[in-house]
Amino acid sequence: MKLLDNENIIVDTEICKITNLRVITGKTTKNNTFKQKKSAYFDDINSYETIMNNGEKSRIKEGLKYIFAGLVILVLISLIPFLNNHQTLQSIFFLIGIVPLIYGAYLVPKSIFRLKEHSTIFLWLQNGKCIIVSFSKFDDPSAKKIQSQLFESGVRLSTK
Repeated sequence: MKLLDNENIIVDTEICKITNLRVITGKTTKNNTFKQKKSAYFDDINSYETIMNNGEKSRIKEGLKYIFAGLVILVLISLIPFLNNHQTLQSIFFLIGIVPLIYGAYLVPKSIFRLKEHSTIFLWLQNGKCIIVSFSKFDDPSAKKIQSQLFESGVRLSTK
């Protein structure tokens, strides 16, 4: 990445760099070189918006525990001979076993197809376009650094 004359990097993250003149987005490759995708001067940025807690955490382990507990209860129902003579008790224990089984079967695919946790900064430009910078954690420290530097640079926070 080439810097302009009198330009210094203030905030340096893997996907975004902030200099004293502009914001540069891109990606750091395996050999630690930064490939620039988009950049915008501070004067071109109309406002910014930060969303720190997007997405959901994975609950696959919890779902598997519920499935296992439900299956164990259902197997125990079929192994206890006392319950064969009592339809009401058998129905109650069946419901006790099937509810966690269904809930676990709901959690596992929901966790597989979820929107993964992330933090996002939207940079709204004067020309109506938007530069999106997305980080892979809730309350990502790099996103907080960029947000505070944008504030110090005089870019106003969006009121959307």
